[in-house]
Amino acid sequence: MGRDVRGSVLAVLVVFASSGFVMGQALARVPAVRDHLGADTGALGLALMGMGLGSLLAMPFTGWLVDRFGSRRVVIVAVLLGCLGWAAVAAVPSVPVLLAVLVLTGTNVGLWDVAMNIQGTHVEQARSRSLIPFFHAAFSGGAVLGAGSGALAAWLGIGLVQLPVLAAVGAVAGVWGAHRFVPEATPDDAEDARHADPEPDAVTEPTPGAAEATVATARGRPARRGVTPVELLIGLICLAGALAEGSANDWLALLLVDVHGAPAAFGALTLTAFNLTMMMGRLLGGPAIERFGRAAVVRTGGALAAVAILVVTLSSSLALALAGGLLWGLGVATIFPAAISAAGEVPGRGNRAITVVSTIAYGAFLFGAPTIGLLAEEIGLDRALFLVVGFLALLLVLSPVMREKSAGRDRAGAAIVG
Repeated sequence: MGRDVRGSVLAVLVVFASSGFVMGQALARVPAVRDHLGADTGALGLALMGMGLGSLLAMPFTGWLVDRFGSRRVVIVAVLLGCLGWAAVAAVPSVPVLLAVLVLTGTNVGLWDVAMNIQGTHVEQARSRSLIPFFHAAFSGGAVLGAGSGALAAWLGIGLVQLPVLAAVGAVAGVWGAHRFVPEATPDDAEDARHADPEPDAVTEPTPGAAEATVATARGRPARRGVTPVELLIGLICLAGALAEGSANDWLALLLVDVHGAPAAFGALTLTAFNLTMMMGRLLGGPAIERFGRAAVVRTGGALAAVAILVVTLSSSLALALAGGLLWGLGVATIFPAAISAAGEVPGRGNRAITVVSTIAYGAFLFGAPTIGLLAEEIGLDRALFLVVGFLALLLVLSPVMREKSAGRDRAGAAIVG
């Protein structure tokens, strides 16, 4: 039986969730890995940077690989090699070997991440719905489930054998989902198909060879060379969101414990609240974008996150700090996925624009933590986080570039590209 040429929402959800699950179950056992290697915190931190470095090295090439081979093949290979890398962490004999394994693992995680986002944007455009926030919510849900599984294994006294076992579970789910991906079509192809089909909600059974023809059509229109100004602006917005998200995961608990004198359990509680509200925000983000528009939702989220950071850093009340953590997660929730959707609409760029925006954003994950850490040494962690507020203020200025291309509302800046 043929596939729905609009793509499977369930398949993309499963691939996003499996990515979060595999990563969460591994990162939850970082203390056990440290004890296994007898490493100090500094050496371990350096090794963990290998993940971000590998991802950043691979991401610029993902768009070309997807144009050449399709997201289905790219994701299947990346899932298998990425999960193999997470499994191998259980057997590394030293910190230098761990660094090398994580660089290779990060390379495949980067390919996995961008390629599944590319498939997600095509499914979103073909169905004329805001779906990327739901896909990213699935990633967050998978990460929570993976971290919980890792915590349970640690509580039960299960060693690092957990890593290959749960990585295998994630690999099976990821390959199952990716196998159900459909060949990408350009945004213009999707628009033409909607005009040609009087019943866009009906499931279409493609004729034999139709899927291959779709791939040929998409590959027959090579992406424009060079990075366009509009995708750089979207990339800056995505970077601001990634910096706000990453800084909370890296520093929120430590800020409350070291600066505000909160108990360690309270810091962990606030960080958990941040991640839960971020997942909730992504679940609500799709309907909000469809009702109010992408630019308005991103602008509101950026402003909310900036206010929340100021509340957490300037308030001496732990109750207000907890409320700030909740609002912080809610504010940043839709910024990254909305930027991916906007990148997918850049005229003549499509997959390549998603690659550029993702690479810029992941630079924040890689360099954000050490930059804020160095600033914290000089001016204190609470004031160092003002850097994040500054980037969110820039996001507010640039937010008009996020306007939807559809419904006659061309995104601001399109004239620069055309």
